[in-house]
Amino acid sequence: MDLSLVSAKASPRAATAAAASPLLPSPTRGRARLGGRGFRCVAAAAKGEDVFGGRKELSGVQPLVEALPPLARAALELAVVAAAATAGYTLGTRYGGGTRTASVAGAAVLGAAGLAGAAAVNSVVPEVAAVGLHNYVAGRDDPTELEAAEVEAIASKYGVSTQDAAFKSELCDLYASFVYSVIPPGHRDLKGNEVEAIIKFKRALGLDDVDAANMHMVVGRRLYKESLDAFQKLIFVSNLVFGDASEFILPWKHLFGITDYQIDIAMRENAKSLYALELKSIGRGINIGTVIDIRRVQLAYKLFDEIAADMFREHVKNLIQENISSALSILKSNPGSTNIPEQVIDEVNTILAFNSMLTVLGKFPDGDRFARGLGPVSLAGDFDHDRMVGDLKILYAAYATAVLSDGNLDDEKLVRLIELRNIFGLGKREAEAIIEGVTSNVTSQVPA
Repeated sequence: MDLSLVSAKASPRAATAAAASPLLPSPTRGRARLGGRGFRCVAAAAKGEDVFGGRKELSGVQPLVEALPPLARAALELAVVAAAATAGYTLGTRYGGGTRTASVAGAAVLGAAGLAGAAAVNSVVPEVAAVGLHNYVAGRDDPTELEAAEVEAIASKYGVSTQDAAFKSELCDLYASFVYSVIPPGHRDLKGNEVEAIIKFKRALGLDDVDAANMHMVVGRRLYKESLDAFQKLIFVSNLVFGDASEFILPWKHLFGITDYQIDIAMRENAKSLYALELKSIGRGINIGTVIDIRRVQLAYKLFDEIAADMFREHVKNLIQENISSALSILKSNPGSTNIPEQVIDEVNTILAFNSMLTVLGKFPDGDRFARGLGPVSLAGDFDHDRMVGDLKILYAAYATAVLSDGNLDDEKLVRLIELRNIFGLGKREAEAIIEGVTSNVTSQVPA
């Protein structure tokens, strides 16, 4: 493990660059402050300094303490006390009449002073360790890759406990900065990796749920003033981070005066946004593994089944409408042609195959593990169906013409035509009329 960045000493070149460039964080520049720390709202994958601020400098006796490992520091403290006691004994002998009592008294006085000085030096060790921790984390190219062993190694380097007040305070500050950095500002949507990133960083720092939850409240106070959209995203992400415990350790209602209804809205709308993002990756090559994964995502986002089902149905309808639009575009680009282009038939066959797979998956016996909303698709009832129905009839007639080109309507062809009728949302009578017209036209063209 490389702990070269743990040193709390400031880099002269880094300090010069920070002072010269307005793009780099600076302790004296006007940055937002949260929980006693300055930081900027950036993506989780940003460099450490962008998230946590620049390196911190040591002052007073801190550089001396930082330069010594724990064993050397303990040896130095003993040497200081021993030297002080020896000096006190000598002074007591010289100026106390040479009596043993005076010598011992002198040794005690200066020895006590040495102990006090050593204690004073030792008291700043946790503060120096906290600075070392900050500089190490801020110096990482990707803070999300921080590991718990690295934090423990930093504490060991200085001989302190991770539960020491100063060290733990730095852990909390780093966590708050990180949480703030991964919440998208304003109207920007969540990416879906925020919860996982926060949980991983929390584990790396070794924070328990209570301390971490307090930092979420600190971040909440900041975002509540900056942007209600960002604040809603924080509620959603935080509740997922802490799971069932969130109801007890995240006092949103008490601290911010919001209602259960407002929390429900924050959860629902952000879950819908992320679920829609997941659905975008789902195409017509759907299978059992796909629908199981979608279900897991829905449950992870705590999205209600009814909403998830409606969103899934809308998604597959959009996919089918893409095939319809493509087929109609090809069909209308060949006006007057007596032959139906193969691309048109391919597009319709793709629709039928996709709908057949959705139907099979919707009837699967282990369907509770599958995405909600599976089943056959129908465009009937859509708000723009009446506007589309004319084009749908044209496409239906074109497909029927190709299927019935030999003048024979067998059971297999009839099943496909009925399925397509249901998908297009056509009435039974109007579909039958189209088929009769196509059959009549094909028959009239067959030589006697």
